[in-house]
Amino acid sequence: MTRKNTISVLILMIAIALLLTTGFVEAQVNASQLPIDPKSIPQFVDPLPHFAGLRVDAKAGGNLTVKMVPHQQIALSTGTPVAGGIIGGVIDPVFNPDLGQANVWVYRISNDGVNFTPPLWPAFTIEAYRGNPLEVTYLNELDGSYADVNIIVDQTLHWANPAATADPYSGSIPAVVHLHGGEVPSESDGGPDAWFTYNNLTGPSWGIDGTDNVYSYANTQEAATLWFHDHALGVTRLNVYAGMAGFYFLRGPEEEALHLPGWSGDDLVQEIAPAGASGVFNPDPYLPELEVVIQDRMFDTKGGLYFPNLPPNPAEHPFWTPEFVGDIITVNGKTWPYISVAPRKYRVRFLNGSNARFYELWLQDLPTKVRGPVINQIGTDGGLLDVPVAIDPNSPTFPKLIMGPGERADVIIDFGSVANPNPAVPYAVWTLKNSGNTPYPGGEPPMGSTLGRIMQFIVNGLMVDGPDADAVGGDNSQLPAALRSAPGLVKLSNFAGGTTVTPDSIRQLTLNEVMAAGGPLEVLVNNTKWDGNGMENPGLGETEIPTEGTTELWQIINITADAHPIHLHLVQFQLVSRQKFNMNKYLKAYDQAFGGAFIGAAGPPLPYHTPNADGALGGNPAIIPYLQGPAKPANANEQGWKDTFIMYPGEVTTVVVRWAPTDLPITTPQEDLLFAFDPSLGPGYVWHCHIIDHEDNEMMRPYRVIANASRTSAFVAENSMKNGSIIELGTNLPTEYSLSQNYPNPFNPTTQIAFTLPEAQHVILKVFNSRGQEIATLIDGEAPAGYHTALLNASDMATGMYYYKLIAGNFVQTKKMLLIK
Repeated sequence: MTRKNTISVLILMIAIALLLTTGFVEAQVNASQLPIDPKSIPQFVDPLPHFAGLRVDAKAGGNLTVKMVPHQQIALSTGTPVAGGIIGGVIDPVFNPDLGQANVWVYRISNDGVNFTPPLWPAFTIEAYRGNPLEVTYLNELDGSYADVNIIVDQTLHWANPAATADPYSGSIPAVVHLHGGEVPSESDGGPDAWFTYNNLTGPSWGIDGTDNVYSYANTQEAATLWFHDHALGVTRLNVYAGMAGFYFLRGPEEEALHLPGWSGDDLVQEIAPAGASGVFNPDPYLPELEVVIQDRMFDTKGGLYFPNLPPNPAEHPFWTPEFVGDIITVNGKTWPYISVAPRKYRVRFLNGSNARFYELWLQDLPTKVRGPVINQIGTDGGLLDVPVAIDPNSPTFPKLIMGPGERADVIIDFGSVANPNPAVPYAVWTLKNSGNTPYPGGEPPMGSTLGRIMQFIVNGLMVDGPDADAVGGDNSQLPAALRSAPGLVKLSNFAGGTTVTPDSIRQLTLNEVMAAGGPLEVLVNNTKWDGNGMENPGLGETEIPTEGTTELWQIINITADAHPIHLHLVQFQLVSRQKFNMNKYLKAYDQAFGGAFIGAAGPPLPYHTPNADGALGGNPAIIPYLQGPAKPANANEQGWKDTFIMYPGEVTTVVVRWAPTDLPITTPQEDLLFAFDPSLGPGYVWHCHIIDHEDNEMMRPYRVIANASRTSAFVAENSMKNGSIIELGTNLPTEYSLSQNYPNPFNPTTQIAFTLPEAQHVILKVFNSRGQEIATLIDGEAPAGYHTALLNASDMATGMYYYKLIAGNFVQTKKMLLIK
């Protein structure tokens, strides 16, 4: 958790012990709540809830309505003893089917007037198809309070804060939906400040370039396993814990010819099982494609959600736990379920939807300890790999599927490939095991009889296949030797320490933890708070401001003691390498750059925009002199497009990011590296740690994308401009004149200057130096009504303060900007 790992863990343990003895930990919404003993919950007695045959069919595009609503759901296994009544003044732990229900918050989905009911945690899986745009209207109908789900908001964090109340917070519930992994315009990204409530309170991003509750998903990216979840500032961990998450399968033609399990290929007809093979929320256990979201939780003795408050620094953050890890495993909203499968190939879409827990997964027969079928990974967060990767539990080198929070793995498991190792039962029973330490990777191992088990696959199902099956009862699906046709995956990385392209810039950015007396106070990316306060210019805002079509090399320097799954919105990216570095020596140089002692949350120690000795931006000492040993190549199942990568402690994780669609060849000219939308519009994007307890307490930063210079309007062609160009933004006409602060600011060497015109005008936009001398005329011509952005290239200008002035009719305004080289 910190560079002084042993001391910090000891301090944290002492703090927790003190909290337990003083009773502070009992500061639950309901003081009578008691956590249920996970060993009292029967395992593998309920079928896995899933949506095969019941998914929301949005493959043709169109419109969906998704409501956030309260719901009651039984998550505990059948037979769990819950507090069922009072006998002689003593709670009687008798199972009662009318009890044991948890209050949760879920997504209710409607497709062309058809309601998918009941609403569930997780939500019904949405299936979209590449190239068919989908419009989704999100409605917040959560008119209760956090007390309804036994959760307390920590109002000391920087959070959405619709209307502060006395603790515990009792105001309305802010929420916003993010399509994780989605290549979408920022006004539809579900950013943390785009939240809204049932009573029409909204966040500061609301209304920027059309940001509201109607989202447009172009679905132009490659087919992939995406998911949607809440992303409200400072309460993401709470809203997701309460149930707001679901899968979004983006199908595509690249999958059809592969004949993967669950799909026929040519006609994209889902395989149909015989009538009668259905059950509640489990309509066809033999359809060989399954969604599996793994989430650890805690429940109380009545079956309700239990979210413990274990603050290491209660005076600063009375209800924030640095990393929540539950003592109960849920899969698709059910504790330790099972599923009957046929002895055939199944496609399984795994998602780690936990707050902070990492998983190491493999299959095993419990009685004999025999390790089970190979997990063949065919896809990552961003789509198909080039070839399947065998994760063999009997392999000494690659025996387990490792997943950090937010990561997905698209796999094929052949349950007919391994004979039943246990003659005591008539069929094979494979348990999905977990050995991921907490915190990861150097923490404690999971308790084998509870957290070491996820779910069971019982191989006693019927053999069913689609209408084009070669034989009734056969399995004609495939595990293809090649998953992509030539030339295969577009590779920006060689996955062994190098890139196939020359990056336009390099950034070296740190992962930091700020400590207080009891333990972690907050966790940061590049030692910078969400809003940029504490940097050389307080409230600076974005520092990572790439241009559409450019490629950057990001070197993430993890100077904490834990692994962090780092996620970027908008883009998929590729792993170049991981490499150890001399932590002690680097920290000495790092602290010296602060003047001798680390200053937490003060921003990087050096000017962000001045390249260091490695030629990298970011404001940190150069890392190359401190690297140790050879660079480690990407694991075979990481050699694809991903939106989340695990950054291990004491290592530099190097990734290559291109702000362009993943399927465009590396030879594509930069002016043609364009998204299907203008990424410079709207409130911008974010990057953050996907341990959502960290994300909620400052380990997240906004970033903005500058539009590709080729996005020019007819007005540009008709008006010669010395040092810039203009872009028309949006179609709805503004109602007033305005001149915005340039983005980025400070800048080097390019920046954008946005302005609005409610009517056509002759526009003059000039740049002046600090002495008032005219430096450049960006615009001098007739401009139509609308939203516009001028581009300034200051490559021939010196570092310093400059002014820009807009004259449009009677509207005249001047603002200042800072160029730092």
